[in-house]
Amino acid sequence: MSRRLCWALAGAVALGSAVAGAQEVQTSTPKFSDPTGLELTIGLGFQGGAGYVYKNGERLDGTRGDVKLSDGAVGGLPLLVELGYRLSPKWFVGAYGQVSYILTSENPLSCPEGFDCNAMQFRFGPQVQYHFSPEASFDPFVGVGFGMAILNVKNSGVLPVATPAGTLNSDFEVDSTTRGPEFINVTVGGKWRLGESFSFGPYLTAGYATYTARAGTTTVSIPAPVNVTTESPLTYADDGPNLSLMLGFRLTLNP
Repeated sequence: MSRRLCWALAGAVALGSAVAGAQEVQTSTPKFSDPTGLELTIGLGFQGGAGYVYKNGERLDGTRGDVKLSDGAVGGLPLLVELGYRLSPKWFVGAYGQVSYILTSENPLSCPEGFDCNAMQFRFGPQVQYHFSPEASFDPFVGVGFGMAILNVKNSGVLPVATPAGTLNSDFEVDSTTRGPEFINVTVGGKWRLGESFSFGPYLTAGYATYTARAGTTTVSIPAPVNVTTESPLTYADDGPNLSLMLGFRLTLNP
């Protein structure tokens, strides 16, 4: 075998080794780069819950007692917003905010038949997340947070009222704000990477809160021949512990 042929074979072997090494490095390279920096998430879903709005309080049927979440609502439609910073590919620190349109239902205790009932819930606070596979096409994560929960309710309708002129159908309006700490919320979910900057996936959040303060007014307008309108503050009610569940999908932007 000539010396030129030996050098040619050696060069071919070296070139083949280099190509194989490059292919091996390329194969081991993650499909996506590790996300860091500013991160924005928007989520939509459905909300349910169990527990109480308040205990031992005045109800619209004229009695005192408990009002459960299920007494006046069948669920809610939450809009979630998260804003924060990916300190590293696996750790996110930021804040969450959520507004939920409550799907009210008729109930003699809180929303009698014929009443117009509207309710909105607000949640907000700090949160931290841990991401298990930030470089993969699907990234499962878990998040923990705490904060405040606020429930705004406005119910209006007609109820009979005993007056010196007899029982008259009078206009009732109850406008209340109930708030309290959300001691903890836990979120589990996952994200499919749609590109270097976008990801999308499901989430499930469970939160435990207690409504500790209730403020607002009850307005009663009695028609002729009485023609009197009275406005009085809501009476005292005991705390209302409750559990909320949110299930939905999230879209995340990591520019």
